[in-house]
Amino acid sequence: MIPRIRTTARTAALGATVVLLVAACGGPADRSEGTSGRSGEESPASSAPPADKEQELVEWGKGDAEDGLRRAQRAIGYDDTPAEWVSDGVSFFPEGLKETFPTPGKRPYRLDITCAAPNTDEITLTLARGDDEQEWIVPCGEGQADQFNIPPGATPFTARVAPDGRRSENFAQIVWRLNTIAPDDVFECEDDIVGCDEDES
Repeated sequence: MIPRIRTTARTAALGATVVLLVAACGGPADRSEGTSGRSGEESPASSAPPADKEQELVEWGKGDAEDGLRRAQRAIGYDDTPAEWVSDGVSFFPEGLKETFPTPGKRPYRLDITCAAPNTDEITLTLARGDDEQEWIVPCGEGQADQFNIPPGATPFTARVAPDGRRSENFAQIVWRLNTIAPDDVFECEDDIVGCDEDES
């Protein structure tokens, strides 16, 4: 199964910004003749960073983890859509995430989730209910948490993120909150476990 990426207005806005920047700069540069842009000349060998530099990892301390948690909590609270809190939690990367959520009532549920990590750009979230399962890519360190819609029902759903045992990620965290929202406030797909055809017209 190929993990899907949440499509939101945020990514659309980012794309528009990139288009404007490219237009302002006269379009993308032609890189067919090396990074220097001068025909017939080879790029200097020193332009590529040493291999050991690319592999350097940052290890967070307690203070870094607390700062990361505060940023993640702000991302969780970014959306001011009226919502009723159901539950929330924080787990460290070495533990991963494995939660089961009952979904009684008639109001739709929304799982808001993000991550804070020194060396990880994204995590894979698996949502499952009954025989249905969907994998999603969740970016870390963004200003707004990713949101996933779950319809109410008698069968609980599960949210899973595989543990990451790397020492450099000991203080990295997964932060989530489950809410219920009004049906009119459901954005994009109504069921992110079953999934929706985004190309459907």
